[in-house]
Amino acid sequence: MIKAISFAGLCLLVTLFVRAESTALAVDDWYQNHYAPLWKEDSWDKLEEASTFYDETLYLHPPEGPMIAVDSRAWLAESLAGWKSDGWVSSVVAEYQSDQLNPSTTMFKVKWRDWYADGHEEFSCGWYVADLEGDGWVITQYGEIDCAEHGL
Repeated sequence: MIKAISFAGLCLLVTLFVRAESTALAVDDWYQNHYAPLWKEDSWDKLEEASTFYDETLYLHPPEGPMIAVDSRAWLAESLAGWKSDGWVSSVVAEYQSDQLNPSTTMFKVKWRDWYADGHEEFSCGWYVADLEGDGWVITQYGEIDCAEHGL
């Protein structure tokens, strides 16, 4: 009986490990190959598509002060308009680090290379939390971070 329980427990652990590993690959693929490319070209015209990557409510972590909950679509619309008026043209991922907390929650630190209409480029960094909801991942939390302070 003990061998049967041990074997069943082992099977459960292997199943959970395989699911966690496949989920980790899926979330990295989702971020790198589906979300990140949105920002490569004419991104300010992609509000509808970009908003599908965010939960309805986004929790922002400002550099100072408490976390705040915002309507993600409204926040994206305002951010895209502001970035466009700043002359922002496009961004690509320069560095990416993920840390899967459990099979349904992953944190990312991302360093973006940003290009502007006047020809200059700069780097910006963000911290994200993505949660598995239904069949897909959505970004539920975001905060701007200092690249150097976070090893990016």
